[in-house]
Amino acid sequence: MSRDDPGLLEALTRLGGSLFGMLQSRLELASIELGEARARLVFTLVAAFAAALLLAGAALALSAWIALALWATLGYAVLGWIALVYLVAGVAVLLWLRERLRSHPPLLADTLTELRNDAAFMRGEAAPEPLSAAPERR
Repeated sequence: MSRDDPGLLEALTRLGGSLFGMLQSRLELASIELGEARARLVFTLVAAFAAALLLAGAALALSAWIALALWATLGYAVLGWIALVYLVAGVAVLLWLRERLRSHPPLLADTLTELRNDAAFMRGEAAPEPLSAAPERR
């Protein structure tokens, strides 16, 4: 069999086309994942900013009301107690946020899984694993 054999050339062409198609589908998956991540980030930032403004206004009004109501009995100490409550609440929110960020899968996790499965399949190591049943993202 010579190198110019049409069967070999046709097989190499089909192999190249298959590899290109596989790469194209993985890049499309990556593009979809990046779009979803961008949309989630924009939504989260807008919602967080609105919530922060509203909560800051409410906290300011409530703090003033509590300080005035307790000023006669506690004096300046009421300001320290209010600050302590804010400190504890702020630390709790930061701990919650850290846990939430750690629990999400890394960016492009599905794409990387598919690329690893493709590489293993091409090496003949194992059959490709299906994508994990991830919960629907919003």
